[in-house]
Amino acid sequence: MKQIIQLFTISSFFSLIIFPSFSQVVIDPTNCRPGENVEYCKTHHRMNEFKKNPAFLKMYLADQEILKQQELQLKKANQKGTVYTIPVVFHVLHNGGIENISQAQILDAVDILNEDYRLLNADANNVQPTFQGMPADIEIEFALATKAPNGQCFGGITRTLNSITNDGSDGYDQVSAIINGNDVYNNQWPGDEYLNVFVVNDAGGAAGYTTTPSNWTGSLMVNGIWILHDYVGSIGTGTPSKSRALTHEVGHWLNLEHLWGPNNNPGNSSSCADDDGVDDTPRCIGVTSCNLTANTCSNDVIDGYWTTDVVDNVENFMEYSYCSKMFTNDQRSRMRTAITSSVGGRNNIWQTSNLNSTGANATPIACVAQFMVDRQVICAGDDLNFTDDSYSNISSWNWTFQGGSPSTSTTQNPQVSYSSPGEYDVTLSVTDIFGNSVSQNYPNYITVLGAPGQALPVTEGFESTTLPNDDWFIENYGGPGFGITSQAAYSGTKSLKLNNSAGSNLDKDAFVSSTIDLENITSATLTFKYAFAKITPSNSDFLQIYASSNCGESWAVRKSISSSQLATLNNTASNYTPGPNDWETVTVSNFTSAYQVNNLRIKFLFTNGGGNDLYIDDINLSGPVGLNENETIFDFFVFPNPTNDVANIQFLLAESQQQMDITLHNIVGETIKEVYNGIMSSGQQNIAVDVSDLASGVYFVTISNPNRKVVQRFVVE
Repeated sequence: MKQIIQLFTISSFFSLIIFPSFSQVVIDPTNCRPGENVEYCKTHHRMNEFKKNPAFLKMYLADQEILKQQELQLKKANQKGTVYTIPVVFHVLHNGGIENISQAQILDAVDILNEDYRLLNADANNVQPTFQGMPADIEIEFALATKAPNGQCFGGITRTLNSITNDGSDGYDQVSAIINGNDVYNNQWPGDEYLNVFVVNDAGGAAGYTTTPSNWTGSLMVNGIWILHDYVGSIGTGTPSKSRALTHEVGHWLNLEHLWGPNNNPGNSSSCADDDGVDDTPRCIGVTSCNLTANTCSNDVIDGYWTTDVVDNVENFMEYSYCSKMFTNDQRSRMRTAITSSVGGRNNIWQTSNLNSTGANATPIACVAQFMVDRQVICAGDDLNFTDDSYSNISSWNWTFQGGSPSTSTTQNPQVSYSSPGEYDVTLSVTDIFGNSVSQNYPNYITVLGAPGQALPVTEGFESTTLPNDDWFIENYGGPGFGITSQAAYSGTKSLKLNNSAGSNLDKDAFVSSTIDLENITSATLTFKYAFAKITPSNSDFLQIYASSNCGESWAVRKSISSSQLATLNNTASNYTPGPNDWETVTVSNFTSAYQVNNLRIKFLFTNGGGNDLYIDDINLSGPVGLNENETIFDFFVFPNPTNDVANIQFLLAESQQQMDITLHNIVGETIKEVYNGIMSSGQQNIAVDVSDLASGVYFVTISNPNRKVVQRFVVE
C-alpha cells in the first residue's frame, strides 16, 4: 500500500508540473477528416500546452537548436545502411469494451509501421509523378519488447482495466492508471527504453497525439504516443483508412512537423508563411482528403528543390489525407537525427544494451500460455470462442476443456460448447518453433448457467446470502464493486451497496442475475427499491437496467434513470446512510415477447458521475407463468409492496365462470389466510386484503384455477 500511495503522489506531481491536460477538450470539425468525428492529430495542441510553461519553452527551444545543428552534420555524413530498432510496448487501457483490442490487431499495426519506415509498403510505388523516386527508406524498425523493466517475460502488450480509457482530458491520468493497474509490471516503463503506445477509447478528442523530442520528458513513461483503438492497425476495430495514424504519430515522436507547419489546423492560408523544417516538402496549408491536385501555396522555391510552383505532397504521412504513403529524404534526415540525439533520450532506445534488456533484439521463445474469450459466463448449450494470446513464436497448441465439447483441441483458436451447468477449468499448453513448451491451468474459468433458469418469482432482499453466488454475479469494470451491507435497508437489516463515493468518474459497476425462465409468460414486472444522493448538483451518475434474451451475449436497456432523476434525497456529504424515507421504488414492465425466453438475465449497471453511494433492496421479478396454453390470469400485482396495513391484489381474468382460489402463505409455505374461494367473472380484479394483523416478514399471494397457478411475493413491515 505504501508503494501505491507513492506512485499516485508521483503521478499527481508530474501531472501538475510537466504534463498539462488539454485546457478544454473541444473538437474542431475543420480539423477532422471527412467521415470522422475526431481531430486526426493533436500533437501540436499538446505541445502548445507545454509551451505555456516558460521553463519548458526555454528548454524546448534550446533542444530544437541542438537538433538542427546535429541534422546539418548528419546530412553531410549522408549515412546509409544503419538500421535502428525501437522496442515498442502497447499499453491497452480498456473498460471491458471493444477498445480491448486483440494481439492480432497490434501485430498488424507493428507490421504496418515496419513497412512504412522501411519503404516496404507497396503503395509507395504509386506516388504522384512530381514525387516519383522521392519516397525514402527511413531505416528504422519496430519490435515488440519481450521483457518488462523488472525482467519479466511478456508479449509486448499490457492490459489495464479502468474506465479512464473513456476520459482523455488528461493523458497523464490515463498513464497513471496503467502504471498502477496493468497486468504485467506496476511501475514506470521508461520512455528512453521503450516506445510506449497508449491504446485508449478517448484521446482528448484526437485520433492520436504525442510529444516531439525534449529533455523535459525524455526518460519518463509519458514520452510516448496516445492513440484511439480504432486507429491501430487495419483489422479488428481498425480499418485500412485509419491504419497510418500510428505512422503519423511516430513521425512526430521523431521530430517531424505537419507539412504545413507546427499546428493542428490544416486549411489555413496563413500556413504558407510557416515551414515544417524540411527542405524537400513543398509548402502547403494542408488537406483532410486525398486531393492529388491540391496546390495551396505559391512560394514553393526552397533551397533549390522546387523551382516552379508544384502540387502539395498530400501523399506524405505527415498530411491528413487518406492516401498517405511516403516520407521524403529530408524527413528521413530529421527523424534519424532525433533517434541518434541525446535530446529526448531517443539515442538510448536502440542501443544494444537496451535491446538486450527489453528483449527486442533476440528471437523470443515461448513464455506465457494465455488466451482470451468473449465471455466467461455462458448458458448450457452455448458455443464459446477461445482466442490464443500466447507468446512468443508459438507453433502448436494443446487445449484441455473440462466439461467441454471437444474436451481437447490442437487448434489455435477453438470453438467449444458446454452442455451442463457448473464451473470448469481450462488448460493451455503451447510449444514454440524451437521446441520450448509452457503450460497454464485456469481453474473454474468458465461458468455455465442452467437453461431453463430460475422460475418466477425471483426475489432478493440480501438478508441471507453472500455475493457472488449461484443467482447473482458482480461485474467490476474498474469501479469499487457491489457488496452486501448491514448499514441500511428498506426492509430487513441488509441491502446491496455500491461504494460509489470511493470510485472515480465514469467507473462502471454491474450486478447481474443468473438465468431466469420467462418462457411461458405473457407479462413480467421487475421492481426494486433504491436510495441515492448527489454530493454536488453537478454530479452526473446514472443507473441503467438491462435485459438479455440470450444468456448475456448481448444486452438491451429496459430502464434508464438519468442523473437528473436519480437522487432520492437532497445533496449530502459522502458516506451517508439512507433513512426509511430516502428510498424510491422502480418498476420495469417492458419485458416484451422477445424476452419471454428460458435464459433471461437482468443487469443493474451504474456509471459513476462523482456522486454518493448507491443502495438497492427488495428486488422482485414476477409475473404470471403459464402451465399450458390455456392462459387465463394476466398482469398479476400486489401493491404497495412493502406494506403495513393493506395489500391490494390486482389481476386480469380472461374467462368468466372460473373457479378461483386465492390464499396467503408465509415463507415456509403454510396457509395463513384464505382470501377468496369461488366463481369469478372475467375482467379486471381488485381485492384488498387486511394484513395489519400479520407480523413483519415475507409473505406470498397464490392465485390458482384449474388452468393456472401464479405466485407473488410481498413484504409486511
